[in-house]
Amino acid sequence: MADDHEHEHEERRQFPRQQVVRAIMVRPNGHRHDAQVLDLSLGGARVSLPQHWAPVNGAALRLYFENGDQHESITLRGHVTRVGLDDMGVEFDASQEAHIRELFASLGPRQ
Repeated sequence: MADDHEHEHEERRQFPRQQVVRAIMVRPNGHRHDAQVLDLSLGGARVSLPQHWAPVNGAALRLYFENGDQHESITLRGHVTRVGLDDMGVEFDASQEAHIRELFASLGPRQ
């Protein structure tokens, strides 16, 4: 029955999620925190909670993703939408679609 509930929840999502585990850097208010992306969609991400930072809903932040062989990272702006025991939800700010698609392209083919 839990599987049915999860399936229903996924169908309501505006953007499908892709499961990934990837190290990133989170910068709220300019302070660096290492974290991992646990899953990713065109609209946002589920991110592990960084150590030494207790986010609150609505907190603005930047996420820095390494970009494969390139020296520059892909930077996305967003805000915290949910804080769990060991992860948080981040919604990407609008008008970053080209950067988000660049990030997905750097992940390679979907599995």
